[in-house]
Amino acid sequence: MKNKGCAFEIKGGGTSRYFASPAVTGFADFVRFLYENRGDAGHAPRPIHKRIPQVILLSEADWQSMANEIAPGYDCILIIDIAENQVWVNEDTGAGMAIYCFPFLAVMEVAASGAADPWKTLLTKYPSARMV
Repeated sequence: MKNKGCAFEIKGGGTSRYFASPAVTGFADFVRFLYENRGDAGHAPRPIHKRIPQVILLSEADWQSMANEIAPGYDCILIIDIAENQVWVNEDTGAGMAIYCFPFLAVMEVAASGAADPWKTLLTKYPSARMV
């Protein structure tokens, strides 16, 4: 099956927007792209979804049909809730699928640092981030 990468929901400003990108093969890629594409030529910060290459907009119906259980071809599901300062990650990091929750601001700090291994950095700081 063709790799669809990761799907993500961005909650903010009272609305949700849904995206997918085949370029994002996991949370580490997502964090790396946040860092690498953080500003435009004038150094103004770019919106999160514009930092991700090959991003496609998903309808809410498409999102709902695949978010409860990762649909075939997706590597991970991310939910970024800016107002609640949460990033939910559903990904297999080597021990089977699991859900993790990190503070959004901490993820952005790790992205800004350019950390080579965002998982290690965040799990060291938040060892109880694994929810299921």
